[in-house]
Amino acid sequence: MRRWSEDEIARLRDMAQKMPTPQIAAELGRGVAAVTIKAHELKLSLRMKAKGEASSRSDGDTRVA
Repeated sequence: MRRWSEDEIARLRDMAQKMPTPQIAAELGRGVAAVTIKAHELKLSLRMKAKGEASSRSDGDTRVA
């Protein structure tokens, strides 16, 4: 089992929620399970955000769609 380098962790943080997990794994040369476990250890969500999804609405609208 290969240890995670600081660079790999930084890249994982950058790619999380922007790319599908299998693509992140391929970019890092790691297995999907390894990426999933490391993301969990780092409390990172790998769930992709929908296009145009913002973390909060800027127009003040709080209606639920």
